[in-house]
Amino acid sequence: MGTIGGDSQSSYSSEANIEPEPKNFAPSPDFRWLCDELFGKLDAINTNKMKYGKAAAVKYIEVIIHFIKLWRTTVGNDFFPVLRLILPYRDVRSYNIKEFTLIKAICKTLNLPRDSLTEKRLINWKQYAGRGVNLSAFCVEEISKRRSEQGEIETISIDKVNEKLTDLSKEASAKKWGFTGLFESPSFQYCMRNMTFRELKYFFDIILKARIIGGLEHKFLSCWHPNAQDYLGVVSDLKILSQKLWDPFIRLGRQDLTINIGHPFAPHLAKRLYITYEKASAKLKDDFFIEEKMDGERIQLHFMDRGSKIRFFSRRGTDYTHLYGKSLETGVISQFLKFREDVFECVLDGEMVSFDKERKVVLPFGVVKSAAVEEIINASTSIEKEGYRPLYMIFDLVYLNGTSLTKIPLHVRKEYLREIMAPVPNIVEILPELRAKESTAISTSLQRAIEMGSEGLILKQLNSTYDIGARNDFWIKIKPEYFEDLGETMDLIIIGRDPGKKDSLMCGLLETGVTDDQSDKFESEANGVSRKLKVLSFCNIANGVSDEEFKEIERKTRGSWHLFKEGPPPTDLIEFGNKLPIEWIDPQYSLVMEVKARSVDNNGAIGKKYKVGSTLHGAYCRRLREDKDWTTCATLEQFQQAKVAHNYYTYKNRANRVSVSRRKRLKVSKPSNVNDLNVPNIAKETALFEGMTFYILSDFLDPMGKRHDRNIIGEHVKKHGGGLIPNLTVRPEELSHLWVISGKNTIECKSLFDRGYDIIDPMWIFDSIASGSRLKLEPKHCFLVSMRLLENTKKRVDSNGDSFTRSVTNDDYMKIVEKTNLAVEMHGKQWHELEDAPLMMLQRYRIFVAASKENSAATKQCKKTVMIFGGMLVNEIENCNLVIACLASTSDDLFLRDLRSTVAATKYKENKKIGDAKFRIPRIVSLEWLRACVMEQCLVPEEDHICV
Repeated sequence: MGTIGGDSQSSYSSEANIEPEPKNFAPSPDFRWLCDELFGKLDAINTNKMKYGKAAAVKYIEVIIHFIKLWRTTVGNDFFPVLRLILPYRDVRSYNIKEFTLIKAICKTLNLPRDSLTEKRLINWKQYAGRGVNLSAFCVEEISKRRSEQGEIETISIDKVNEKLTDLSKEASAKKWGFTGLFESPSFQYCMRNMTFRELKYFFDIILKARIIGGLEHKFLSCWHPNAQDYLGVVSDLKILSQKLWDPFIRLGRQDLTINIGHPFAPHLAKRLYITYEKASAKLKDDFFIEEKMDGERIQLHFMDRGSKIRFFSRRGTDYTHLYGKSLETGVISQFLKFREDVFECVLDGEMVSFDKERKVVLPFGVVKSAAVEEIINASTSIEKEGYRPLYMIFDLVYLNGTSLTKIPLHVRKEYLREIMAPVPNIVEILPELRAKESTAISTSLQRAIEMGSEGLILKQLNSTYDIGARNDFWIKIKPEYFEDLGETMDLIIIGRDPGKKDSLMCGLLETGVTDDQSDKFESEANGVSRKLKVLSFCNIANGVSDEEFKEIERKTRGSWHLFKEGPPPTDLIEFGNKLPIEWIDPQYSLVMEVKARSVDNNGAIGKKYKVGSTLHGAYCRRLREDKDWTTCATLEQFQQAKVAHNYYTYKNRANRVSVSRRKRLKVSKPSNVNDLNVPNIAKETALFEGMTFYILSDFLDPMGKRHDRNIIGEHVKKHGGGLIPNLTVRPEELSHLWVISGKNTIECKSLFDRGYDIIDPMWIFDSIASGSRLKLEPKHCFLVSMRLLENTKKRVDSNGDSFTRSVTNDDYMKIVEKTNLAVEMHGKQWHELEDAPLMMLQRYRIFVAASKENSAATKQCKKTVMIFGGMLVNEIENCNLVIACLASTSDDLFLRDLRSTVAATKYKENKKIGDAKFRIPRIVSLEWLRACVMEQCLVPEEDHICV
C-alpha cells in the first residue's frame, strides 16, 4: 500500500500547523463579577420571564453578548478559565460530589447536631423548597440563617476558584476524604470561608456539575463563536474549543468539524427501516456490505504516538481506557493491537463483546465490563483461567496518520483497515462482511443469523461515507422479529406513581417535534428557561422492577414527589391522559427506565388513558438507566416508527379476515356496548342467586378443559334464580348485588375494572352450584379485583390454597399437590402466599419444549410449570411463539445448534418486508427463564435468558 498518510509523521504535526494560542492581557476578574454579570442577570430574567414574555429571549442574548464583550475588552481572548465555570458539566475535572455529600459537608461546617431539624430539612430539601428553587439556593438560605457575610473575607478571583476546583478534583481522585467526607477538604473549606452567599450558590452548582445557565448553552456558544456549538460536538473538550475558536472572525472549514484524535465523537449509527428487502437493496444501490450485528457496546479506539498512548471511548464519550488498556505494553485489549510500523495514529470503530474462552462463543450483552475486570484479575496471575474476556470486533477505520477518512468510501476504508493491522483471534478481530448485490442475500444472511442466535444484521452501502453523529439510510439495521415483542427496548422517564405494596410507576415519552437527527439541538434546552421538551404519559410499569430497584427509585427521588390532587404539573412540562397518577414528579429529578413490552395496545378506550394515545401491553422493566437523563429518553417519533412494524401483522390479518367473510361480518356487527347473550326463559329450580344480577363478559374453561360459553353460564344463573343484563347502560345504583363475571382479560374487562368494578371468575358460579350454597369468595374466584377484596379472600384459604370454609374436590386436591410439589422441586422449600403469583402469566405463550434428553425430570417439570401458569404446550415447533430448551448439560452445543437451524428453517420466509410480524420467529430461552418468571412472579425479559 506504500507509506500511509504521507512521507513522515512530521507531515501532519509540523510547527507551521500550530495555531497561535489565545492570551489574556489582564488578571482574571473576581468570581463575584462572574456571578453578578452573568449568572445573576440570567437568573433575574428567568424569575421575571412571565413579565417579559417573548422579549425574554432577546434579554438573554443581550446579557450574554454584553458579558462576552466585557471579557474580550477587559480580560482578553482566552475564555477557557471562565468557560469551565459557566459549563461545569462539560469540564473534565471530576469531584465525585453528590447532593447528599454536599449536604453533610455543609451540616458539619455549620456544626449542626446530628439528626437535628435543620439537617433533616436539608436532607429532605425537596419537600421544603419552593418551585424553581434548586439545592444550592436552598443550602445558601439555610447558611444565611446561621452566619453573617460581614467580616474580613478574601476576594477570590476566577483563577483562584479554578485552582481550588483542581485541588478538589485531585483530592477526590486520591480519596483523601475520610469518614466525614467533603468536610475534610481544605479546598472546600477555603471556599466556604471566603465566598459570599451569592458566590457559594454558584460554587455549589459548579461542584455538583449542574447546568448553571440552563438551556442557554447553545446561545452562549453561538454568541461567542458561530462554529462553537458544532465544534464542541466533535471535540468534547473546552480547552481545545477555546484554543481553536478564540477569534470569532476566523471560521472553521469542513475539515475542522471532523474527528480529532484523542477526543470522543458521536459515531455513525444504523437506521431501522420497515421496507421490503427489494426496496432496502435499492436504497443501497444494489451494492452493499452485510455485517453481523454484534451484541455488545459500541467502542471507538484512539491509537496515538505509535501506541504509547491509547484511549477507549463509548458511544456517549465515556472513557473506558482503565478497563481495556492505555498502551501497547499493558491492557486486556491494547497489548494485543498489532499495527504496521508506519502507523503513527489512527481511530478505529467497533463493538466490544464478551467471549466465552471455554466454549468459544460470544455471550449476550450485559457482561462486557465484568469480562474486562475478570480478565484484569486473571492477568495478575500466571495461570490461564477459564471464563470470559472482552473481544474487540473492529468494523471501520475513520482516521489514519493525521487524515480523516470519513469522506472516503466504505470499501476503501475496509481495505485500509485490513492492511494496517493484524487480528488476534478471540481478542482483537476484524468483523467479516459479505458483499451483496441483490435482496436474496439479505434473507439468506438473516436466516443464517437466526441459526447462529445473532442479534441481527447491518447493511452498509458500499460507497457510504462515515457521517459523524448521523443516522441515515446508508446504514440499515435488521433484527430478527420475535413473537410477542415490540422489537426494541425503550428508555422511558418516570413521571408518576400510585404508591402501594408494589408501586405502579407511570412512564412517559418525550414530545420534541423534531427528528432523531435534530434531537441533540434540543437536549441543551432540557432543564433551562427556554425548555422545548415535554413528556406525554404512555404506560404504567410494575412488573420486572426488583425490590432493590424500587428502593433505588425511592432513594433518588425522595422529596421530589407532588400529590396530584394538591396541584397538577404544568402542561408545558407533562401532559397526562384520562388516567392520573396519585403522585407526579418533575422529569429533571426523576429516573430513566429501560422498558420492554409484549405488544402495542391501540384500543381507543385504553389509549385515552394515556396522552400518547396508545400504550404498551405486558410492559416490564429491564433495568434503570443511570447513564441517561430525561432529555435522552425515547421520543414519540421513535415509538411511532417502532409501532409501524409491530402493528403490520395485526393489520394484515384483520384485512385478510375481512376479505374472506366481509359480507357475513358486516351483517353481524353490533355496537360494542351490547353483550350478545341469547339465554331462553328457563324455569327456576333454586333460589341460590335470588336477588343477584349478573353481567357475563366471557366464556369459561373448567379445570377438565371443557368450555362453557356465555349462554350456558347464563342458563345456570337463571336456573338458580339470578338475573342477567345485556349491558351496563343502566346505572349501577339501580341494581342490587351486581356481579361482573369474566375469565378472560378483555378490553371491556379492563375498562370496567378501571371504573371500579370487581371482576369475578365464572368458577365461583359453578362452585356455588356444586356446593348448593352461595360461597364466600376465595382467591381463585378473584379474576380482577381490588387489593382490599383480594386480601379478605386470602383469609379464607391456607398458604397452599386449601379452603377453610368448603369441601375440597379431587381436582382442587390435585392442584394443591401440584403446586406444593413444584415449589419443593424448584426451590427446595414451600412458597409463601402462592396466590400472589399471577397464575395466568404465561397465557399468551404457545411453548415448544425442546429437550436434549427426552422424559427427563427437568423436562417433565418444565411442561408441568408451563401448564400451571396458563401457558399452552404445542407439539410442533411451527405452532409456537417461544422455545424453552431443556439441556442435559451447559455444553450441549450441538443440540442447540441443530435446534436453531430447525427454528430458522421452519419459521423464516425469505424476501419479505423488514419488520413484517407475519414471519416472526420464537426466541429460544433456557429453563432459567421459566424459573426466573416463577421466582419473581412476573414475566422476565426473554433476551436475558437466551441460550448461547
